[in-house]
Amino acid sequence: MLVSIIGFIIWIVCLILNIKIAKNKNRNVAAWVVLSVFFSWIVLIINLCLPAKEV
Repeated sequence: MLVSIIGFIIWIVCLILNIKIAKNKNRNVAAWVVLSVFFSWIVLIINLCLPAKEV
């Protein structure tokens, strides 16, 4: 039970970080949220590695 609660908290933190990073890098936030729901920490690493999108 405790492990699933900790996993859920980590999942939420990854989701919030992905939203903030996507906004700062001028990326489509909705797409990153959908990806983050399914592949939370992997998408976080990819999002951190990608360069900012030019406007």
